[in-house]
Amino acid sequence: MALEAAADVRCFAEQMAAVYDAASDDYRNAPGVETRVPFFGSTRGFRYPDPDRRNFSYMDKFVSRLERRGYRDDETLFGSPYDFRYAVEPPGHPSSVGDAFFGRLKRLVERASRINGGMPVTIVAYSYGGTLGHQFLLRRPLPWRRRFVPVAAPWAGVVLGMLTLVAGNNLGLPFVDPLALRGEYRSLQSSLWPLPNTNAFGAGQPLVTTRSRTYTANDVADFLDAIGPYQSRVLPLFRELPSPRVPVACVVGVGVDTPEMLAYRGDDFDLMPRMVMVGDGDGLVNLASLLAVDPAWRRPAAYFRMLKVRNVSHTGLFGDDAVLAVIISAILHPQLISQCGARSPAGPPHVPTWHRSAVVVRLLLMLTP
Repeated sequence: MALEAAADVRCFAEQMAAVYDAASDDYRNAPGVETRVPFFGSTRGFRYPDPDRRNFSYMDKFVSRLERRGYRDDETLFGSPYDFRYAVEPPGHPSSVGDAFFGRLKRLVERASRINGGMPVTIVAYSYGGTLGHQFLLRRPLPWRRRFVPVAAPWAGVVLGMLTLVAGNNLGLPFVDPLALRGEYRSLQSSLWPLPNTNAFGAGQPLVTTRSRTYTANDVADFLDAIGPYQSRVLPLFRELPSPRVPVACVVGVGVDTPEMLAYRGDDFDLMPRMVMVGDGDGLVNLASLLAVDPAWRRPAAYFRMLKVRNVSHTGLFGDDAVLAVIISAILHPQLISQCGARSPAGPPHVPTWHRSAVVVRLLLMLTP
């Protein structure tokens, strides 16, 4: 892993940065850098971020539980990893990487359904993958759309998304200086997706305060100018959250202290702010963002549930037995869930024939506090 050696961090950040090409109005890799997303179509890369070392995992238990229910990799269970650095195209702008991914995902879903006798497919998406899966479904013809189970999706952004652009993100590695990766994060169009927007954060709600200025969700463009430099084609990426018009079961963690505001003593953004932990959420995603699609999605959808699990953090959702029971129940028995904590009916493991295929959408990166 490139980040294990401090001397390699700068090289890693330079190679992982994205470059904006004004001529094509699109983002690409740095010159001379080629990247690929391994194990597309399989859940192999979901079990362990590094399948060779297997020294860390937070989705292996989930995949194993599905296999105990009768699912099989590349038969009834499929994985769709994505290069987190790239956002799908906002209205009026291209995204060659996003278009290519959606094309591959469409073919994967069609194949999953075809080899299972035309059965509908359930798309399970985690964190940033929830917003990605939402955009994917909106771009498909209505009769083609399938069941959707987003877990911990930051529909309207997170306050900590602002801190990532100011101070970087060490990916949870204590030996890495977050500031060393700040330039990389500022180069990514996808870094705009987690910024708070007015779908959940009110115009009067302070998100960042300095000695001379208060920034709200209406002031994100000014905030980017203040921390600069930052290249943005469009802000925000998506202004609306229309229903995908499919059966949806959202699973969210609540009851965990979550930063609601970043307070700077002065006007120097290079100093770490005080995080005001007065909000609810899952420790990363604010409650208002987790719930931003409710109740709007209840009205046009044939089925909608917001399933809340208390005292489970964003990073702990797929390692908690109670949460896994809720997620798997939403996949296998959505019509039976009336409240958080529901369990699948007793009986032998089985895969119901009317929605037996599942495509798991997962990104390669998860922002952490």
